[in-house]
Amino acid sequence: MTIARYTLLAVPLFCGAGISAHAADIAAGNGATIIDAMRLEVYLDREMRAFGDAEIQRDGQYISGDRIDLNTVNNEIHATGNVHVKQGDTLAEGPELRLKMDEREGEMTEPVFHIGGDGEKKARGNASTILFEGPTRERLKSARYTTCPDGVNDWFVRANELEIDHHTETATATHASIEFKGVPVLYTPWIDFPFSNQRKSGLLTATYGTTTRSGFEFTLPYYWNIAPNMDATITPRYLSKRGLQWQGEYRYLDPDYSGIDHVEFLPNDDQTGKDRFYLNLAHSQTFGNGWSGNFQFERASDPNYFSDLSTHITVTSRVNLPQQANLRYDQANWHFSALAQQFQTLDKISFPYQRLPQLTLAGQQSVGPVDTALWSEFVRFEKNSAAPLTVVGNRFTAYPSVALPLTQPYGYITPKLGVHYTKYDLGGNTAFTNARNLPDNYQSDTRVLPIFSLDSGVYFDRDMRVVKNMYTQTLEPRLFYVYIPHQDQSRLANFDTGLSDLNLATIFSENQFAGGDRVNDANQVTLALTSRLIDQKTGAQRLSATMAERFYFTDQKVILPGGTPRTGMHSDFLAALTVQLINGWNADTAWQYNTDTSQTVKGNISARYQPEVGKTLNLAYRFTRDSLEQIDVSSEWPLTGNWYGLGRINYSLRNNPPTDRRGPVEYIAGIEYDAGCWQGRAVMQRLPTVSTPSTVSTPSTVKSNYVFFMQIELGGLTKIGTSPLEVLKRNIPGYVSTSLIPDSPR
Repeated sequence: MTIARYTLLAVPLFCGAGISAHAADIAAGNGATIIDAMRLEVYLDREMRAFGDAEIQRDGQYISGDRIDLNTVNNEIHATGNVHVKQGDTLAEGPELRLKMDEREGEMTEPVFHIGGDGEKKARGNASTILFEGPTRERLKSARYTTCPDGVNDWFVRANELEIDHHTETATATHASIEFKGVPVLYTPWIDFPFSNQRKSGLLTATYGTTTRSGFEFTLPYYWNIAPNMDATITPRYLSKRGLQWQGEYRYLDPDYSGIDHVEFLPNDDQTGKDRFYLNLAHSQTFGNGWSGNFQFERASDPNYFSDLSTHITVTSRVNLPQQANLRYDQANWHFSALAQQFQTLDKISFPYQRLPQLTLAGQQSVGPVDTALWSEFVRFEKNSAAPLTVVGNRFTAYPSVALPLTQPYGYITPKLGVHYTKYDLGGNTAFTNARNLPDNYQSDTRVLPIFSLDSGVYFDRDMRVVKNMYTQTLEPRLFYVYIPHQDQSRLANFDTGLSDLNLATIFSENQFAGGDRVNDANQVTLALTSRLIDQKTGAQRLSATMAERFYFTDQKVILPGGTPRTGMHSDFLAALTVQLINGWNADTAWQYNTDTSQTVKGNISARYQPEVGKTLNLAYRFTRDSLEQIDVSSEWPLTGNWYGLGRINYSLRNNPPTDRRGPVEYIAGIEYDAGCWQGRAVMQRLPTVSTPSTVSTPSTVKSNYVFFMQIELGGLTKIGTSPLEVLKRNIPGYVSTSLIPDSPR
């Protein structure tokens, strides 16, 4: 065997996906050329002929064949017989190659190429001819491309001509189509697209689906890459029962600001005969030196816009659309915010107060062993012009406090003393010119209340063995005492205050009311006990159990307007249990029990079994006395071979809103197929949509909307159809797409 070395200009011979050959790189190349063959012939230093397993290697580029002829004058290669061209992770095979190495011009006939790393073929294809047209360009004639492995021809991208530009990292195809199982499913006469992570303007994959209220729908988005930090998507959405809707989204991103603007417009809806629209503008900005700001503006054309045109239950139930701007200052221990906020109310019933403005200042500072804190707020409450006549006005609140935390490894005790000050100035618009004639006898007034609290806890632990595992068991008793004297607040306005839900977080709060208009009178103590089981090997918490109850030493006097004071000298009993087992089971329970009536007030039990990714079973039961009783079951589970079953049912055991009847509230059923190089999904969702009443006396109507999703995901290329992935992630906790399951059947 003869080996000859010559110094030739290094020119990339074939560039595949993920490999860029730039003219600058080529000019800089100056590596040695190695020619290896069973027999090597040299003719007057002008021509070389290599026979038998011939190979040319230079700067990581390889050409091999049965015979290679090299003209050393013009650096032209002619390779024949089982020709292989390899560069990086791209390999092309064909019967013949002609290439001018200096200009990188030539052609390879009937090439078959593979793209992949570490010996794994991740993509493959073939063409009638590859034309090399310079350092950074190739043109493929009658090309096919797929990510399916050898022997699996489930889908291909076909193009009469495919031009690849490695300088711009884009590809342009003419008369391109996607064939799935031999059937063309998409066709375009011309398309250009990036083959890297770079964005590029152009049409995106079309989606289609069907819903009960809007019929068949088809969307064809156009992506506009305006600038590196700015883009837009324009989407025509055809609805067979309503007409053509236009959607637009504009995004921008800068180190100091960002925003997303979303607009939808449906002219002359075939169902209503009216123009319908939705607007959502959002912007955030950092001004420097601790200052930042944002605004959000949402508006819809009519109350039933979301129930008619959305496919998500979280959107169809929206009633109040925010329109607000916020300015913030954050530095060290001090925080300031200024908010102007109003709402578009769609149901014409619940009109939240406008805050024009709301100013908040909060801070904390340690002075030696003492922690000092201040929370203050000024709000001007206004009503929407369409809202019923009610009180408006100003509210100023200040709550300074001092605390002395005393902590040790075995426990802590923290006494705290504060003063809650509130001043009301009611009236101030044309509807309330006389402050002495306000609705519900509300009056401008001042409230000053001292607040004392004492929080304390002790920590015990011990080692214990469960079967063969060692655990640390803790025992953590806690005592929380609060004293607030009574002050009559019945003539103070109620702008934003309600009764907090009783749970293991709020039972340790000073004030049982949420909002600034009521401060409860209190002479009470909360007792709680928590125990945890911690795995000593991993540090994982395997079990946590908590029980708590509040005890009152005086009767309740401060209540909300129209409310009734509590009866009894203790709260409901609360308990919670969280278990995380090593066999894939997790469970959470919460229980609220009234010991006076011996009845459960609230109860939640949920469990999840997830032995591995792609296998998930969720079980839940929710109960609220006189209000709610539901069971919820959802799952993702392999069925047989490459098939996965998907499903969720939320079933009401009593007449509950929004359906106001027993039976399924929402359900999802679907299947998913994983073929390795493609995945297919078909999902049907049923969800209730509530028509928004135009007046208080008009009842809401509930209808069922059925949505069907069907999608084919071609590995590494595109997705065809309407994606159900967000619906599945939201409804099936623990759901993972089969394309991401490590050991999914292939």
